[in-house]
Amino acid sequence: MDHMPGVLDAVKRAYLDLRDIYEHLSNLAIMALGLALVVSAVGYFLPGAGLGFFGQLFHLVAHVAFGFVIAPYLIAVHRLILLGEATDRYEFAPGDVRLQQFLGWTIVFALLSAAPRVIPRILPFPQFLQGMLGLIIVIAVVVVVVRLILILPAVAVDSSRVTWQNAMADTAGYGWRIFLIAIATALPAALAGMVVTMIFVAMGFGVFAFVAVLIQGAVAVVMASLLAAIASRLYQSIGDRVRA
Repeated sequence: MDHMPGVLDAVKRAYLDLRDIYEHLSNLAIMALGLALVVSAVGYFLPGAGLGFFGQLFHLVAHVAFGFVIAPYLIAVHRLILLGEATDRYEFAPGDVRLQQFLGWTIVFALLSAAPRVIPRILPFPQFLQGMLGLIIVIAVVVVVVRLILILPAVAVDSSRVTWQNAMADTAGYGWRIFLIAIATALPAALAGMVVTMIFVAMGFGVFAFVAVLIQGAVAVVMASLLAAIASRLYQSIGDRVRA
């Protein structure tokens, strides 16, 4: 039996969940936004952050840092949707096993998301080959992320069945639909952020470029919230092995 929701139903549910997230976790959402903006601002003002090997290394570190600072918020999002648990505390206890596991997997996803940009640019290939390699890596990363999407909600609710093998088994046969749900859900926020960013960049002044960077950070938090909501609902629908 197919327990997966349709694409349109899943997109609608994700935005309803986003509304509930901001209603019940408003303090945490504000904290996550503030921390994400700090990471974005540091990246903007760091000298040489966009140049050569060190620039790509910083880009990698920035992805990891973003995932690191919003991890407590995303855990709370998963627990709100799956357990009905709301909290006002931004719990960042390094000794907490749940947080340690969540951070570990968050770093894995952050490294994967940065790989298509970082790896081709640090290799001494012609630009054309760099573009081809980047495309190949993008496809590979999308396949892996789609198949492992159940990992984070499973960790957030302390499932004892959190393995990549169980996540891959649960998502077998659902890859394309999960991909379409994620794209259809994230696209409106991504396009809105892109348009506003382009407007500020086109103004040409340094302060507007800085604002554009902050907008990108804010959009990243919104998209992370939506993807967390999608992952939680998929965990409910098809997470038979990671939930057992």
